[in-house]
Amino acid sequence: MIVKAVRVQNFRCVKDETLFCKNLTVLVGANGSGKSTFLHALRMFYEPNAEYTEEDFYARDTSKSILITVTFTNLTEDEKRIFKSYVENEELTVEKEFTWPPTRGSQKYYGTSLVNPDFQAFRMAKGENLRKEYSKLRSMSKYSSLPPYTNKEEAEKALKNWEQQHPGECTRQRDGGQFFGFKEVGEARLERFTRFILVPAVRDASQDAYEKRGSVITEIMDLVVRKTLAQRKELIEFQEEVNKRHREIFDPSKIPELQGLEKTLTELLKLYAPDTSVKLNWRKDIEIDIPMPEANVNLVEDDYPSSVSHAGHGTQRSFILAMLQYLAFAEKSAGQETGSTPETTPTELPNLILGIEEPELYQHPDRQRYLARALSRLAQQGIPGVAKQIQFIYSTHSPLFVSLEHFDEIRVFRKVKENESLPKQTKIYYTTLDKVAEMLEKIDNKPRGSYSGETLRPRLRALMSPWVNEGFFAKFVVLVEGIKDRAAILGAAQAMGYDLESKGVTVIPCKSKTCLDRAIVIFSSLNIPVYAIWDSDYPEKNEKEVNHRLLRIFGQPEEDWPEKVCENFACFKQNLMKTLNAELGTTLNETLQEYCQIHGIDKTEYAIEDPAAFKYVFEVARKKNKSSPTLEKVIEKIIGNVS
Repeated sequence: MIVKAVRVQNFRCVKDETLFCKNLTVLVGANGSGKSTFLHALRMFYEPNAEYTEEDFYARDTSKSILITVTFTNLTEDEKRIFKSYVENEELTVEKEFTWPPTRGSQKYYGTSLVNPDFQAFRMAKGENLRKEYSKLRSMSKYSSLPPYTNKEEAEKALKNWEQQHPGECTRQRDGGQFFGFKEVGEARLERFTRFILVPAVRDASQDAYEKRGSVITEIMDLVVRKTLAQRKELIEFQEEVNKRHREIFDPSKIPELQGLEKTLTELLKLYAPDTSVKLNWRKDIEIDIPMPEANVNLVEDDYPSSVSHAGHGTQRSFILAMLQYLAFAEKSAGQETGSTPETTPTELPNLILGIEEPELYQHPDRQRYLARALSRLAQQGIPGVAKQIQFIYSTHSPLFVSLEHFDEIRVFRKVKENESLPKQTKIYYTTLDKVAEMLEKIDNKPRGSYSGETLRPRLRALMSPWVNEGFFAKFVVLVEGIKDRAAILGAAQAMGYDLESKGVTVIPCKSKTCLDRAIVIFSSLNIPVYAIWDSDYPEKNEKEVNHRLLRIFGQPEEDWPEKVCENFACFKQNLMKTLNAELGTTLNETLQEYCQIHGIDKTEYAIEDPAAFKYVFEVARKKNKSSPTLEKVIEKIIGNVS
């Protein structure tokens, strides 16, 4: 089973929101937008006795319970059988409730199961009324096949069997908090099938690697190494030999000092109690335990071993990830050997869900790229011998951990104000390949079914770049055709006194005008506002259809070579550079050449990819009382959208 959805209610900054998950799910958004809140909600769901305080309740309102509801999908046949009464449409939904104050019983797991409403009176009854209510049911012809009443447990078992055999006469209801959660006895416990590991942004790897009570390496050594050693024949024989020699050496008959002390104490005792005596002997229940070896963990980098605390922070973080993964597997294996799971194959591997806060921390850029690819690969393949399936849910602030090609894995977090008397709350935005394909289909006036998610994904590779990936982290995105356009926009804005990046605006070159449509639709679908800028390329005839298409996206009437500056897009009849030439005159080329001489740049074509060059151009032009009204109007429209 894997997690399909996590619904969180009244927890920290989340009033009521649902995170829909895939094999790999990427959480992006500003600091404090609620990404870690969902990761910690999952942690609390999986911890039977999670700690929580008043601060964990939304708006500190402890009158409303914290509810964390997890829906599992991709159930195996074993899981479907064991949780049969709780499974609906091939999915299992479990809710955990936290009430205030934290006490024994303040955390409960609930399932929704098919229940016969006629049985409710019996289930609400207590004491002698149990037999009466059960007898009433048996007196009805519909339930005459129920066995006679013996006790509450047997009666409940009979009613459940009836419900399983007659699902059509039942309704789905939340149970009374009796759903098997974690650390339960028996086969119907979730931890047999799903495990969650949280790798927080800050964790001391050296503490995990140091052998002490509660450390990760100690738990692994106990479960995997020391447990195996303790069962070895030679160690058992050695233990017996040591204890035998110990008993021989300390045999009371061979220690006269013990007999002398016994005699002396007896004589002294008789002074106070004449009919008593003292008998001294060794305790026979004392055994010598052979101390097990302790692990000394070193990490080897460039063929040089060093203690974990002296390794690089990036290596330490990778070590934490590896140890936690293996610990989950080791605990699962140990549980199968000692638990009562006769109907499950002992070698069955767990499904792991790894929540990682900022996997990019302390990682070099090339290591970030490798790690991002590794997580994607593992989410598809699992880890042989450790996990049948691994699901990753991670938060990130790095464009190297997101990809336009896999935008359907991205979840954008925002804080919104929905009630003036309450704090802002988290909202999550996402989209799918099929939804974007359907929107493009409508833009192109194609029959329904012409495009699909499968045909869309390959068409996204043309847009892929680190600049495009940065758009997923922006408050506002400006989409342009090329690098020169980007430089002109940023340079003009700086000359006008605007720092677009400080306002959360990212200017993204999309390589060509034909790529703008997909970028516009994808970012807009993720609730990331877009401003698009393109060249109409007059009088090129083959550009007319592309212009028509882009205008349709913004709900505008078709024009062959549009030239306008609007609230959410701008286009130039020919192109931006020709517009600047027309408005600035010779100042443009003269100032660019001057900039190149000052900075030792060979050609002006290199300079026009640099925002600083355009900033210089516009500052010099202003001194000559010249400007580009068109580009300045574009900048003002962008600023107006983010102010």
